[in-house]
Amino acid sequence: MAFWRRHSTPQVSEEKAAYTFEGSGQAAALAPAMFAAFAAVSGSMGGWNLAPLLIALFLGLSSLPSIIGSTASYRNGLDRLLVEASHLGRTSKALNAVCGTGTLAVAYGRALPKGEVWATDIWKPTKRSPDPSQRTSNNIRIEGVENVVRLRDADPHQLPFKAGYFNAVGSRYGLQTTRKGKKDALLEMLRVLRPAGRLVLAEGLFTALWLRYQMLPRLARDYKVSDITLSRFRFTFIITTQKMG
Repeated sequence: MAFWRRHSTPQVSEEKAAYTFEGSGQAAALAPAMFAAFAAVSGSMGGWNLAPLLIALFLGLSSLPSIIGSTASYRNGLDRLLVEASHLGRTSKALNAVCGTGTLAVAYGRALPKGEVWATDIWKPTKRSPDPSQRTSNNIRIEGVENVVRLRDADPHQLPFKAGYFNAVGSRYGLQTTRKGKKDALLEMLRVLRPAGRLVLAEGLFTALWLRYQMLPRLARDYKVSDITLSRFRFTFIITTQKMG
């Protein structure tokens, strides 16, 4: 009597892209305001008894952007708005500066199957992560845009492209995460942008206000940019402007 064994077919797990939320550091910028509110409330309502409650409230609120920002619906929704604001043609050239794990670069790649997309950032190898750009490279490959998107290690203050090369330059929290030389990084993005090209930036509140009401108006007075807009997608602020010739 023969007994047949049913052999189960091993299941191969599907490889998925892994993204991180670029604006996770914006919670730290809210700390001074939260502690100022804490001081005001504690002084008017009985001293330090509210300290544990307010600290817990701060920690809870500060984690919300990272949690929501890591979801696919948030990431895809923000990328869609940035791509739309870039006003791309079929064969446009686009740059995702300070690209992080490459979510905007992937979105540009999907919108420009016959175009050219570059993703740049500074990746510093460590003992734990000898090739920190590997995740971004993997995401580009997994998302199927490796024929369009090219990856390059580049300082945002010295982008390795000639002046006026791109039709659009976009970044997600790129200036906010640039600790030194935000102005120089902004001017470098504008340098590689061609006349009538679009600069599209998704930033936290304080960086967005600095751009909209301080930095970009100065450039507009010098006839370097025009058509400055400020809009919001949930807790992220979107700044767009057009480079003048």
